Amino acid sequence: MKMKKQIVLMIIALFFVSFNLRTSIAAISPVLESVRADLHLSNGIVSLLTAIPVICMGFFAFFAVKISARFGLERTIAACLVLIGVATALRAFSHSAFTLLLTAFFIGIGIAIAGPLVSGYIKQQFPHQIGMMIGIYSVGMGLGASFSAGLMLPLQKYLNNSWQLALASWSIFAVIGLLFWYPQMVKDREIALTSKIPTQLPWKNKKAWMFTLLFGLQSGIFYTISTWLAPIAQSLGFNGTQSGTLITFFTIIQMIFSFLIPSLADLYKNEKAWLLGSIGFVFIGLLLFLYPLVTPWIATGLIAVGLGGLFPLALALPLNATNSSQEASAWTSMMQGIGYMIGGIIPIIAGLIRDYISYDKQVFVMMMILCCIMMIALSRWKEKSSLPSNS
Repeated sequence: MKMKKQIVLMIIALFFVSFNLRTSIAAISPVLESVRADLHLSNGIVSLLTAIPVICMGFFAFFAVKISARFGLERTIAACLVLIGVATALRAFSHSAFTLLLTAFFIGIGIAIAGPLVSGYIKQQFPHQIGMMIGIYSVGMGLGASFSAGLMLPLQKYLNNSWQLALASWSIFAVIGLLFWYPQMVKDREIALTSKIPTQLPWKNKKAWMFTLLFGLQSGIFYTISTWLAPIAQSLGFNGTQSGTLITFFTIIQMIFSFLIPSLADLYKNEKAWLLGSIGFVFIGLLLFLYPLVTPWIATGLIAVGLGGLFPLALALPLNATNSSQEASAWTSMMQGIGYMIGGIIPIIAGLIRDYISYDKQVFVMMMILCCIMMIALSRWKEKSSLPSNS
């Protein structure tokens, strides 16, 4: 009974840590216009509030392993929660662009370092339930993003229309996360010592590079959909309310399947098949936007199902291919470091394509090409080496 209680507390701690990894980014979007008007900022400067954390998520992920090796995995994750919480709370005093951009920078660092280490923690504590735990991790991030984006405007109204206080209020979840995470910092000496063994990033490993490519391309498709689905829906005849509802529908479906698919992958172990199936759903959904045989709602739902599976399955790849939490963190650091950079560049390319190619569905063609690249990469993956013996 005591062991079950400890496992439940570990799962709750994991959930609240992951919840904090997207809230401060997603909360900005609903109040961007208020921020721009109050601080007299250009659209370019305002866009940096979301761009800076994503860039940091790529660049600073490379340092996660070294920092963890020096201070320990659990302590480093706790420090990241403190950094995210303090930076978010400081937004209450953000009366200039510099202060607001500085908080975005430190939030990005906290997310970048915590992300790979949470994967290492899952590998360390749940080596036989990786899919389910990755699903909980993904749902936590999704709920954090959805709640913060959906509740920001009511929260701003409740706080006398202060977007500063509304943004800062999300720091309370960092405090909650720390309260649940603190018991995880109390480990026996053996675990504490092994967590300080340094592991090099797998720069020369072909499989690690394939994982990085898959993670980067799926991330790019997700951010492209997030950026351009509403404008494209409006170009297809949707009004503003309908396009917003379409985004909400996409988010809900994606969150549901971000838990279901990796959990099923735990039971029916065939990573390659699950990945190909998820990519297939995305490809068919994109194809149905090009050739509208069905309503865009169905096409969007298919894309959401596929992306809901792709993200957690991609996160699980390094965990299933490595033999220790330190090695898993190293592989994940490389995968997320380069992958998020790729993911941040692809929506920009999509925007340029929309500017220079006079075809209203050109972005979908680009994403279908990315799906084909992922399928080709997976076809070269030798199935027999995809899973370690302990998975």
